[in-house]
Amino acid sequence: MIFDNIRRKVFSILLFALLALLLLYSKELFFGISEKAEWRNSVFTGCPDILTGKLSAAISMFMVLVAGMLMYKLSFDHISIMGREHLLVWLWVVPVGGFSFLHPLSEVHFATVFILLSYNVLFNVYKRTSDYKAIFLSSMYLGIATFFYSFAIYLFIPYIITLYRFKIAGFRDWIISIAGFVVPFYFAIFVFHFLDGNWLYPIETTLNNIIPDNLSIKIVEMKTSQYIFCAFIAVLTMAGMFMPITLTRQGMSQSTISCLRSISTLMFFSVLIYLLFAPESKLMLQIIFIPATIYLRILFIKINKNIVANSLFILLLAASAITLMS
Repeated sequence: MIFDNIRRKVFSILLFALLALLLLYSKELFFGISEKAEWRNSVFTGCPDILTGKLSAAISMFMVLVAGMLMYKLSFDHISIMGREHLLVWLWVVPVGGFSFLHPLSEVHFATVFILLSYNVLFNVYKRTSDYKAIFLSSMYLGIATFFYSFAIYLFIPYIITLYRFKIAGFRDWIISIAGFVVPFYFAIFVFHFLDGNWLYPIETTLNNIIPDNLSIKIVEMKTSQYIFCAFIAVLTMAGMFMPITLTRQGMSQSTISCLRSISTLMFFSVLIYLLFAPESKLMLQIIFIPATIYLRILFIKINKNIVANSLFILLLAASAITLMS
């Protein structure tokens, strides 16, 4: 497989990912053509107007790289399926970079990082079921993600499902989880009270963002090439989820199986939010790419022939570039 020998050489992994992002972000960085992200589903609505143009694209690239490295760490710490770990970062930046509406810095960039931090801490619960600090921190990270991107509040459901998957959660676990989740809003209430006197603003804004006028399955408006690329990624993701893994099952611990099931649950709810809250949920696509990337990497582990794996990776990169240019 391409650069299989670098494995844990983080600098080399980041360098290749940065080169891929520079290619995919070339319009915003080098040609001065950039879109402006409208923070519509965030407590920070209207605040980051100064972050436009090249500065917005540069910070966006940095946040994408941070998210990729967090997935890399999550895989090493909690998923015992070894092999081609370096692909996690690359398989993350390629699909994210292929959608132009994900390039400008938006609320979902910050939410993605905190969602990954949340799961990275939550997956430690299986080591010590009485680790209430991990439960508090993981729910607090999810609360911060909601603070940035309101639709992340619905991800508290797969969070609770994951918590029950790792331990028999009791009343104390519920209290600690809810307390951690509301902590960011608790501090925000005081901040906004002293800023403009409207201490209810964080709560009102979040509730207004997450309550739809009507619930129905809708399709997010995108270009034809973007629909095709989404379908391509979906097919590969399903292959990564359901293809036999007899070669790797021996190395799968019970905790790994639980983590992968939790990631599948995250994918299900993310896709559901994406469909039910369209078109406002367009940016949710980046969060959907979190579990998709993890299963794409597993698919590449299952592919034994390097020529097939290399060809598929190059095809993904080419499809991303074509989608971006069309």
